[in-house]
Amino acid sequence: MNKTTKVMLGVIAAIGTAGCESEETLPPKPDDLECKQYEFEYDEGVWECDDKRSSSYGHYYYAGKKFSSLAALHNDSGYKKYTKSSSFKKGFGSGTKVSGS
Repeated sequence: MNKTTKVMLGVIAAIGTAGCESEETLPPKPDDLECKQYEFEYDEGVWECDDKRSSSYGHYYYAGKKFSSLAALHNDSGYKKYTKSSSFKKGFGSGTKVSGS
């Protein structure tokens, strides 16, 4: 195995490990029977229903609550505290999304 191959394998392993760690730090997916697919919104630090067939499509989930809009989510006192916490600042806000069903 040449040096370039070893370096590339190391880079690939590091990327794979980093991806696994970020998946584990996400809050659990919501338990809404109406929604079959969720997408994690890193900017907001919450799950969003991404099931276009659902009446919950586009709704946001935080701490067991469902919010029909970002304005409603942002007005929630618990969410306001969460966005000021160190866990929100460390883990979220990267601007990327993770899809899941």
